[in-house]
Amino acid sequence: MNLKAYDKEHVEFADPNFRIKIWTIDHPSQASDQFGPWHYHEEVELIAVLQGTLTMETTHLSYNLKAGNVMMLGSNELHRSHKHGHDDLLYIVCHVDMVAFMNPSLLPYLAAFTGRSANLTQLNETLRKYPASRQVIHQLIHEMLLDMTIQQRGYELSINASLKKLMYTFIQIDDTHIIKPMDPRLAEKLRPALVYIEQQLEISFQIADISNKLNYNSSYFAKLFKKGMGMTFTSYVQMRRMKRAEQLLLTEAWSVTEISGKVGFTSPAQFYQLFKRHFGCSPREFVKKRILDKL
Repeated sequence: MNLKAYDKEHVEFADPNFRIKIWTIDHPSQASDQFGPWHYHEEVELIAVLQGTLTMETTHLSYNLKAGNVMMLGSNELHRSHKHGHDDLLYIVCHVDMVAFMNPSLLPYLAAFTGRSANLTQLNETLRKYPASRQVIHQLIHEMLLDMTIQQRGYELSINASLKKLMYTFIQIDDTHIIKPMDPRLAEKLRPALVYIEQQLEISFQIADISNKLNYNSSYFAKLFKKGMGMTFTSYVQMRRMKRAEQLLLTEAWSVTEISGKVGFTSPAQFYQLFKRHFGCSPREFVKKRILDKL
């Protein structure tokens, strides 16, 4: 993928219902050591170096990652990388949609681990102080790669468990409290709203519909939602509608117009516009590409 400077990268998942992508990148000794383009993406990125040295640069810091080192990049963190030195470089890259892996019981950590209430990249400084934890995280990333590659029966459960343990390990070493869980009382207030949103994605609704149902003032509820989720109510609902549309496009033989109605749009044109902005292509192009990928 050729990305222009400061471009947003769209991460494509092989399975829209299992939103994690993990693979290895191999740069032989003769490969260029020039920086790649600056880019960013919604997904959290995990890196584990297996061989050689990788230089990873954010807008604030530069990291030389050697074999055994790991790094986390938060959502929408601008970054670029290059091979450091003349040795072969081999490393694992993992892109994960944290929202898809946060079940209701983990709601207090949703905003933090999606990078909306915490700068996850700052955890890399903490990692340097805890080599044992760094080794655990490196091993977990490697295990997720093996699970995704071999795909034995139940591999999804294994990857899910590894990801949860990885998050737990980061929490344990977070001595500067970068990861701040949502207040349990706030989580309980928002939980019914999130359930309602999932149940009502097929219809058009406004924030007033939910706030009235929960007996909240609309303005107060909007502030409450953004504080807890790290994004506005409208942005969250649009994100959930697009994720549902993605699933339906790949699992149902419905027309784009039918799917737009199934995810709460009264105007197919509005659905088309939002889908293209979210995925970088039209719904038909999205499906066509997935079909070609399977050939």
